[in-house]
Amino acid sequence: MLTALVVVLLASVLAAFQQGQHIARERLEASFDRSSISRLNLLQRELHSPFLVPEVLTASKTVRALLAQPNPTAANEQSRILEETALNTHVDVIYVMDLNGNCLAASNWQAPDSFVGKNYQFRPYFQQALAGHSGRYVAKGVTSAKLGYYLARPVTLDGKINGVVVAKISFDALSAHLKAIWHQDEELNLVADKNGVVFVSPLDAFILKSMTPMAATQRKTIESSRQFDDVLQPVAITPGKLLAEGLRFIEFAELPGASFLQKAYAFPDLELGLFLHVPASHYWKIVAQFTAMLTLLALVVFLACISLYQRWVYSAKLIETAIRDPLTGLHTRLYMGDWCQAAIQTHNRIPSAAFGLVVFDLDWFKQVNDKYGHLAGDDVLRRVGQLIRNAIRGQDLAVRFGGEEIAVFVQGADLAETLALAERIRQSVGQFMFQSKGQVIPVTLSGGVAIHTVGESLDALFSRADEKLYEAKERGRNQIRS
Repeated sequence: MLTALVVVLLASVLAAFQQGQHIARERLEASFDRSSISRLNLLQRELHSPFLVPEVLTASKTVRALLAQPNPTAANEQSRILEETALNTHVDVIYVMDLNGNCLAASNWQAPDSFVGKNYQFRPYFQQALAGHSGRYVAKGVTSAKLGYYLARPVTLDGKINGVVVAKISFDALSAHLKAIWHQDEELNLVADKNGVVFVSPLDAFILKSMTPMAATQRKTIESSRQFDDVLQPVAITPGKLLAEGLRFIEFAELPGASFLQKAYAFPDLELGLFLHVPASHYWKIVAQFTAMLTLLALVVFLACISLYQRWVYSAKLIETAIRDPLTGLHTRLYMGDWCQAAIQTHNRIPSAAFGLVVFDLDWFKQVNDKYGHLAGDDVLRRVGQLIRNAIRGQDLAVRFGGEEIAVFVQGADLAETLALAERIRQSVGQFMFQSKGQVIPVTLSGGVAIHTVGESLDALFSRADEKLYEAKERGRNQIRS
C-alpha cells in the first residue's frame, strides 16, 4: 500500500509538471496576444498622422497645379507648403513625384540631401501608387541612407493619375519605446517588413537582418528596388522545442546565454510583421510555481493517506492483540468470552451440539525459566502454541488462559474425541525437541478434560476441567485426566 501511495505521489508530481506546462503555455500565449495588440496600437498611433498626410495632399489644388504644369516657381512654393506640413505633422519628409518618378517638390528642398530632382521610379511604393493603390514600403533612403516607412498615394485629375504624393517617417520614437520595454521587462520586440527583414529593434544587432530564410527571388527584388543597400544576413537563431503552433523556444547568437519564447504576428494592413520574445525563464517560473503548488497539495494528501494508513495498521494491531496472544499466536481470554458464550447458547438450544474443554499446563515451567532463562521459556511457549494450532481444527478454539496455562475448546466433540485430541497434543509436545544454546529442554504437558453439559456456566465448566488438571499433576504430571 505504501508503494502504491509513493507511485501515486510520483505520478501526481509528473501530472502537476505537465499541467504546469499547459498552464504556462496558455498564460504566455495570452500575454503574447495582449502584447501584440498593444504593439499594433502603437504602430497605428505612430503611423496615423502620416497616413492622412498623402491622402489630404492628393486633393490639394497646389499639388494638382504643379503636376499639371511643372515649373520652378510652383515647385518652390509647393516645397515651402510641404516643409510646413512636415513640421506640423511630425513627418520626416513629404514629396511630390510626376508620372516618371521625378521628385518635383519636397519638404527638405533646402537640405543638402534634398529629394528635389531625384528619380524614384524604381521604388515599389511609387509603382503601387501608379497602379491606383496605397503604397507602403520600408526601405533605406536612396538619398538620405536613413531607414523609413514610405506611404504613397496617387494624385488623380479628371479620373486619371498624374502624380504621386509620398510621406516618409522614421522610427525613432517607436525604437525608443521598444528599447524601454527591453530594458524594463527584457521583452524583445522586433518589427519587420513583409519579407521578414527587421527594421525596428531595441538592439542594433538585429537591424536589417532577416528573421526567416529568404528566397533568391525575394533577395533579387530587394536588390533591384534598392530597398536596403546592405547584404541581408539572416538572424542567427537556434530553434528549440515547439510548444504550440507558432510558439517555440529559440536562442540568438547575438544574445549568448539567453533563451527566449518567440511568437510571430502579421499585420497585413500595414504590410508589417512583429516578432515577440520573452525570456524562457518566464515560462519555467510559471511551470515551477504550478508544479510546486500541486506537488505540495499531493504531498499533503500523501501524508494524510500515510497517517490514515498508520492509524489503520495500529487499529488492526490493537484488534489482533486483543484477540490473539502475540507470543503463542493463540486466542486471548477476551476473544474466548464471545466464542464460549455463542457455543454455550447453541448447546443449550441444541443438546447434540456439545463441546469439550481441555485445560493444559506446562509441567515444571518455572524451572525452565530459572534454568534456561526467560527467552528460552518464551520460545517454549511459542513452539507449544504452534504445535497446538497445528493439532486443532478450524472450528476449535485454543486460548492462552494464563502464563503457561492453555485452554482448548473442541467444537461438537464428545468425551472420547476430546480425550483423543488432548492426548495427541500431549504426545506431540513431549516428543518435540525444544533446544536452547545447544541444550535439549524437556517439556511435558498435563491436562484436564471436561465436556459441557446443557445449562452449565463457563465458570462451572472450567472448574471441572481444572479439578482434573490438578488430579493429573498430583498423579505425576505428563498425563491427561477427565
